[in-house]
Amino acid sequence: MEPNIRLAGTSGLPVAAAIAAFVFMLLGSSGAFAQPAADSTLTPGTTPADPAPAAPRGVDPAQFPSGAPPAGSSITNPAISVIGWFQAAAGNDPAAAEHAFELHEAELAFQAAVDPFTRADFFMSASPAGFELEEGYITWLALPLNAQAKVGKFRADLGKFNRTHPPETPFADRPLSTEAFLGEEGLVTTGASLSTLISNPFGLYWDATANVGNLPDADEQPTFQAVTRSDLLALGRTSVFVPAGTATDLNLGLSYANGLAREDARETEGNRAQLGTADVTLRWKNPRRSIYRSLVAQTEFTALQGSDTDAERYMGWFGYALYQFARQWKLGGRYDWTESPGDHANSTGALALLQYQPSEFSTMSVQLRRIWEPGDQSRDAAFFKWTFNIGPHGAHPY
Repeated sequence: MEPNIRLAGTSGLPVAAAIAAFVFMLLGSSGAFAQPAADSTLTPGTTPADPAPAAPRGVDPAQFPSGAPPAGSSITNPAISVIGWFQAAAGNDPAAAEHAFELHEAELAFQAAVDPFTRADFFMSASPAGFELEEGYITWLALPLNAQAKVGKFRADLGKFNRTHPPETPFADRPLSTEAFLGEEGLVTTGASLSTLISNPFGLYWDATANVGNLPDADEQPTFQAVTRSDLLALGRTSVFVPAGTATDLNLGLSYANGLAREDARETEGNRAQLGTADVTLRWKNPRRSIYRSLVAQTEFTALQGSDTDAERYMGWFGYALYQFARQWKLGGRYDWTESPGDHANSTGALALLQYQPSEFSTMSVQLRRIWEPGDQSRDAAFFKWTFNIGPHGAHPY
């Protein structure tokens, strides 16, 4: 016979009933089942509204018409997130990686609204090369004429690929043309940027951006170099979104940058480098099967020429496609071709990848790459890239 276990002081109630009664009393005391207090000002058939929460100490209630900031908002602390980038490499390409396994980079992001009119964004990078501030800027959100402005250190609006941080790209490396003209980390400047929307009769989302800022150091940039403080980078970009049905849209962009050329690339004293890009991005996502099928295809052309009329021109381009064939799986490929500034040596590359994304906070991929160089030489590399995110990391440019 099984023993009949009872609790003392429960008048013979079984254990399960006593626990249920205890939990019910706790819920009742916490207000989970409490009824609203009677209000003599209510009309029959109505219920009282929940009282507005009080504003936190030190916060001006006048900033919030509802009486308090939205639930979950962070008034005194920014949103903090970290993106980890782990990478493994193999093959006969010595430039692929210094070690077989690397925590390639950890990117720290601090983002918050300064006030109702401005937002601040800071991105810091910790890697084997050291710790540095990748971006740090403040953005004025609502200027006249549908304009916004940002001031600080930021990735220049040259092309589309340059604006995305390396950990967030699908690839374990940078395309050959972007590396040849913009360097391993891309083009970054410190200065000011102004953007606005362009009214048009077609109702399209059309924007224009102008940047002016410092030229990067010569050891960070293969194209530009500052000699004096007054040597600045001037840049302009315009892009337009064109809907092509319920499931497809196109993004077309043109960019132009002008700055003093590197000393070893100047054909005449004071010669300036002119860098132009044209990019096209196609996105397709079936609204009926949006979690299982999608396609992103992008191509970007880059041209470099000096300011002299007889200066030589160097060109490069890349194109890639990333197809989602299952809920968590994507298959992609990339093709590169570029000329090396200074000698017109051609390099060609091809990359294939298989990507697995268990959630929006983690992405893994296996990638195979081959680069063909002048003289019928080739370099092969295989990569395993894993990026993972903790915290509410903000979205990058679409």
